[in-house]
Amino acid sequence: MAVLPPKGECWNMSENMIAGDIDKPALWAGAVAQEWANASQAILRTDMTQGSPDAVLSPGLKKGCWKVVPYETREGWAGTMVWAAPEAEAPELAIPLGVQGWFAIFAGLFAAPECPTLAWLRLDGDPADLRREAKAGVGYGSTEEVFFKVARLDETSRLHLSPQRRGFIQPCGLTHIRLIPLAPAEVERLLADRADRSHRTMAATHDGFSWAFYRSPQTTEEWLRDIEIFRDTDFGTLLLHSPGADKVIYPSKIGHMKGVGVEVFPRPGDRYFVEAIQAMARQGVNPLKVLIDGAHDVGMKVHVGIRPAGWSFVEPYLDYWEPAFYRQNPQWRCVDRDGTPVARMSWAVPEVRKHLIELLREQVGFGADGAHVVFNRGFPVVLYEPPAVDLFQRTFGLDPRTIEEADPRIAQWRSDVVTTFMRELRAMLDEEGKPRKTRLASSIMVLGNEPDNLQYGVDIRRLVTEGLVDEIYSYMWDFGSKHPHYEWAYFREACRDKGIPFSPATASYFLESYYTLPLVKSFLESGAKGVAIWDASDDNIHQWSVISRFGHEEETLWRIQQLENVSPPRKHILFHRLGENVGDGRFAPVWGG
Repeated sequence: MAVLPPKGECWNMSENMIAGDIDKPALWAGAVAQEWANASQAILRTDMTQGSPDAVLSPGLKKGCWKVVPYETREGWAGTMVWAAPEAEAPELAIPLGVQGWFAIFAGLFAAPECPTLAWLRLDGDPADLRREAKAGVGYGSTEEVFFKVARLDETSRLHLSPQRRGFIQPCGLTHIRLIPLAPAEVERLLADRADRSHRTMAATHDGFSWAFYRSPQTTEEWLRDIEIFRDTDFGTLLLHSPGADKVIYPSKIGHMKGVGVEVFPRPGDRYFVEAIQAMARQGVNPLKVLIDGAHDVGMKVHVGIRPAGWSFVEPYLDYWEPAFYRQNPQWRCVDRDGTPVARMSWAVPEVRKHLIELLREQVGFGADGAHVVFNRGFPVVLYEPPAVDLFQRTFGLDPRTIEEADPRIAQWRSDVVTTFMRELRAMLDEEGKPRKTRLASSIMVLGNEPDNLQYGVDIRRLVTEGLVDEIYSYMWDFGSKHPHYEWAYFREACRDKGIPFSPATASYFLESYYTLPLVKSFLESGAKGVAIWDASDDNIHQWSVISRFGHEEETLWRIQQLENVSPPRKHILFHRLGENVGDGRFAPVWGG
């Protein structure tokens, strides 16, 4: 039977959700209050001003303050909301919870037209905040009850609330906190699950750029926010990319710190990114090492990676995008067979390969567990530039431009170049691993099938046979893909059967697409090690609660079947009175606007 919402609440929930059923997986992995056995015994905290000094609270909009707004809900309970305007630069609040034991914690986030909430939440002792959002309200304003986390609390525990103060700033409003005490069986299951590392088969990519572009993090704790989302999840590997080619986010002896010498930026986010990395440099803190250490702290291994095609882009970004190595060495760029210049650096050039490998050496030295090449964001790495043509002529005795591109000698030639790079990378990793008495891993991200990879010289069978790769990831939709599908038999035969794990990837917005549900099912049934998530993000907590458990294969297959054509549930609580205005009378206050 369906669980009906109390009067005055709007829920969008599936009919097969049964409150308190702890004998089977929860449909949304606990991100919905009614999935917890003791949901009816929840403790409600409605005064969000408790624990805060008067100096940071105000009845009106004021710099350095939270606006205080009293409210009454349509079901009869009252409280006090705190709300921060984007320009207020309101300080962090610490709200006492006053309970003891294990609880599922939900936050009531206010949203009105053009006033969504982005809130940063943490408990005392947490290494970093977690982001929670209410992007749209109901009507002209409501509060959405959003899952925060499950934690063991004591009588001194406080919930810390912060707005987004840098980068793309947003409003932040908190109306209430719902605390659901866990049943003993739920605690037992939770602790056993967190202790079991066999499920940590997932991998996440991190592009080294977007986080700072949108959030402009300028402290260690703010950088760790993008890593803390992986704690107590099924993610076991972080594929930590550079922002493209040899661009880096720290002062480097090898790479190019993006934005150096630039005064005018093409987008606001580009300035936010540069301000963030420059602020960290002034503090003498390396953000890349912060991310590596943070991932280790949440139980993940880290492969630092390069995107080979990130040397250039399109106007109007070039002043900001292109690094010095690319601009100073046009003679080493790729050239197509008809003479067209291509914005790549050729791997047929030893100096180019050495430059990239030395950059990876530097980054592995910050404590990473391996190096990663993002081929799906890098094709081609060799074309018909003079050094490459000379190599072909020495090998086959003729000019490659005089034969068809489908000639098998072309694929062999390109494979020789790629394999040479991977041999040099393997040698570097072996050198760096000796003092650490460990084998540093070599991993690659490729396209989804053999023909798409072979056309650019990535011969997976050859790389596996030579022992040059330890893990393989694939993403079928990316640049250079002519046959957008996954070839499972090929990956099983070329990788898994040779002892090399492979993991296909999809994007973190999977539940928004009807197509991706069966795709994830095919991942789990393909023989892959696990699922990789491109640009993994917790911006939708309902989806994230499901995605972050893909390492639980049986549970995930059940959940995918149950979730077919089901939208993430939203729990909106409507107001009777918000401030001085009554919202459910015959004549709403918004009629004037």
